[in-house]
Amino acid sequence: MKRNYLSYVILFLLFAGIHLGQAQTLTLDEAIDRALKNNELIKRQEERLIQKEHANLEAWGNFLPQVKVEAGYTHLNKPLEIDLNFLREGLLQLQTSDQVKMANLQSLILNGRPLTDAELARVQQQAYLALDAALPPFALAFKDQDYKSATLLGVQPLFLGGKLIAAKKFASSELQASKQELYKTRNDVIQQVVKNYLAVVLMNEVVKTRQNVLQAMLRHQTQAQKLFAQGLISKSDVLRARVAVAEARRNLFDDQNNLELAEIALRHSLALDDQTPIVINDSLVYKALNDSLETFLRLAREGQPVLKLLSFKEQSAAQKFAAERAEFLPQVAAFGKYEMYPEYLSILEPRWAVGFRLQINLFNGFKDYNKLQEARHLKKEVHLLKTHTQRQIDLWVQKAYRQMRNAETRYLQLASDIALARENLRSQQKRFEAGLGTSLDVIDANLILEKEQIARHQSLFDYYQSMVELFAAAGNPAKIKEIWK
Repeated sequence: MKRNYLSYVILFLLFAGIHLGQAQTLTLDEAIDRALKNNELIKRQEERLIQKEHANLEAWGNFLPQVKVEAGYTHLNKPLEIDLNFLREGLLQLQTSDQVKMANLQSLILNGRPLTDAELARVQQQAYLALDAALPPFALAFKDQDYKSATLLGVQPLFLGGKLIAAKKFASSELQASKQELYKTRNDVIQQVVKNYLAVVLMNEVVKTRQNVLQAMLRHQTQAQKLFAQGLISKSDVLRARVAVAEARRNLFDDQNNLELAEIALRHSLALDDQTPIVINDSLVYKALNDSLETFLRLAREGQPVLKLLSFKEQSAAQKFAAERAEFLPQVAAFGKYEMYPEYLSILEPRWAVGFRLQINLFNGFKDYNKLQEARHLKKEVHLLKTHTQRQIDLWVQKAYRQMRNAETRYLQLASDIALARENLRSQQKRFEAGLGTSLDVIDANLILEKEQIARHQSLFDYYQSMVELFAAAGNPAKIKEIWK
């Protein structure tokens, strides 16, 4: 029995050790680093950035010649040919008639008589047959019924009204905008992680405070029961102590659940499973931030990724306008072609050809004009959005800075309130022990001290939360790590 019991104890310790080994003790730096590596939104934005990089490289390709090969095999219903046999027949008839006339004239000179009809017919037939045999057919096939084709084509744009340059600048602006979107996403993730991390730290502090209050209430209940047994206090004082213990347990249970929810939110921001154990050993410690409001306003105007993003979007809109304006200008390109199967070419087709091509759009139903106006107003829209966003970010900085200072002041002032609450609790306990005070007085004193302690924890939490907001508005929420250390 002793051996079995010892085996169970060893197994329990092993499993407990494994469980504790799986728990991850996280600092703020580690939490931020883990989130930046694993967060799906950051990975998605990184993929989009890669797309924009390839799109920028693709825009360079517009300046280079386009070379391609076109190949095929064709079967016609019949060969392509030119039939001029009607001209051949006319020539035969004309030449035959001339030879018959010459033969008739020769008979008059030599024989003193013209040829008879039978002789004329015979001469005509002989002359026609001789000429028909001597004259080739007037039909030429210049394309076989089955033929192959392979053509090497090349086109080099020379002038497209600035469209190629606009397209390249547009791609570059979109690439830079995508970088700012990635930076903004990283800042959003950092901000969320820090807020969730601080929420866990706060709830740890609150749970500790609730546990201390519960222990104090239990001690008071025990003391009240002893005094009641001695006949020094009434039963109502004992009942009030029991009610206070029950309420303290409820408060502790509620905040323990809130702590679990805060840990779940932190796991989600770290891309961890809900069941992955984590341990946060940090505590809320006040550290002053002495930078002025004007400093943060300047940093926000210089480093806020949203403003930089809108600046690049404004450049993109300007390049879109330039591209639409290029539609009103002529487009010039050089071209060349080379046939790779000359044996299948007709006498009318060249082996190679080079040249220039010019194209200008004269009228297309005012579509180009309306596209140009659309691009013009898009530029104005982005500019107005940027101006409005600048004011909103200034307001964001102002609000976060004032909230931070308010929370800081509240935290510092609560120190004296807590000291006063402790002294009040000590005094009420002394009075109760001496039989001069009531249980309700002690309970109220405990609750006042608990309220002031939690309020101070909450003020310090609000202080750091507002500080994170302030750093995020200035474009660098990761700076909280320097303050936190």
